[in-house]
Amino acid sequence: MIAAFLLPFPLRGYRAPYLWVYYRLLSSFGERMLFIASEDYVRDPQHWQAQNRWELLPGNAERLQYRVPMREHMDAHAYGFLDDAVFETLLAQSGGNPLAAFRRLLSERVPCLDAAFAEILARPSAKGIEAILTWCNCPSLKAAAAERGIPVVHLEMGPLRLPDYRRPTAYFDFSGVNGGTESAVRSARAALGRVDVTIDELRAFFGPATPEPGIAPVLRASTGVVLQVEDDSNLIAFGRGYDNQSIIVLSHLRDATGGVLIRPHPGSLFALKENWYQIDDSPNSTAFIRRCERILTINSSVGLEAMLLDVPVTVLGDASFRFILEVTDAAERIARLAHYLFAYLIPMQSVFDLDYLRFRLSNPTEADIMVRHLDTYLDGDAWRVGRTDRAEALIRCAMGSVPL
Repeated sequence: MIAAFLLPFPLRGYRAPYLWVYYRLLSSFGERMLFIASEDYVRDPQHWQAQNRWELLPGNAERLQYRVPMREHMDAHAYGFLDDAVFETLLAQSGGNPLAAFRRLLSERVPCLDAAFAEILARPSAKGIEAILTWCNCPSLKAAAAERGIPVVHLEMGPLRLPDYRRPTAYFDFSGVNGGTESAVRSARAALGRVDVTIDELRAFFGPATPEPGIAPVLRASTGVVLQVEDDSNLIAFGRGYDNQSIIVLSHLRDATGGVLIRPHPGSLFALKENWYQIDDSPNSTAFIRRCERILTINSSVGLEAMLLDVPVTVLGDASFRFILEVTDAAERIARLAHYLFAYLIPMQSVFDLDYLRFRLSNPTEADIMVRHLDTYLDGDAWRVGRTDRAEALIRCAMGSVPL
């Protein structure tokens, strides 16, 4: 049985924050699951529709490939609910500050959470759990799972997404998401030799090979600054002390000539005012990057996109791709980037693929993981010319099988 932890508390101001993930799991796995969540998730969908939740608005279910569940579908699964008393305790112990409570949940063990998870995993309904899926870091959950030998799989959509990338990706990590990831350790363990590809080829494999119409690479700024959602876990727990305000100030200190272009995040609650900087109005992140000589970010995935466009980037916070930037040798950087793209990131459609999950739980080799990913990206194994266990050869073989 697979379990899933869905953030149970309204730490960002709204309940059931991963409602669409719950609906997608119900629609995709086809097996009885254990959901560790709040009772909000099992409310009748009409309740959320009355609140105008985006998950129930027309088109979103089709776009994210889930069906709005019937009551009998929800009742077919097991649940371990974390009630409001746990939330109130966490909030009180965090000075009443919901974002401070969120930071604690993401980055440290919290006694009330330790106790709640231990109690849920001790129930008969939790017997035989193969893995626990989570969309956020939670040290208390990891500790409770480790006590019972249960692996925790951290998932998230991105960083390369439709429609800008024809082969969209997602994160799959046994250690963490956003912060505390296993990307650098896995890359070092894989120890790829020279990978005979270029950055342009890597980008072309995942995204358009040429600039999209209407976004010619006109240089207008010396520094591009990427802002992020203020209450996202990337900033709350993994920004190494940086936030949107501090990165704006830092960009001014580094480039006082006024050549700064700032890209607001579309999910921000705040509107940026014109000042000594320019405000970006590009149609997408690719167009924004092409307007800049270099990119400054805390830990936005735009940093990875900049690498794929061969634009210098500085990452200030924790990010799963930061280790790629920490090497100066060009060949080693290409090898790290290739491993990150083809072995660490997974095809987006594999996130909700139960067969893929069990494949990863079987402890496959890095080469086996890469083959699985390439088979998915290229829709079958016709790209392989003979079987090889060398990751470098697999990448070159895949590159040669598709028009770039």
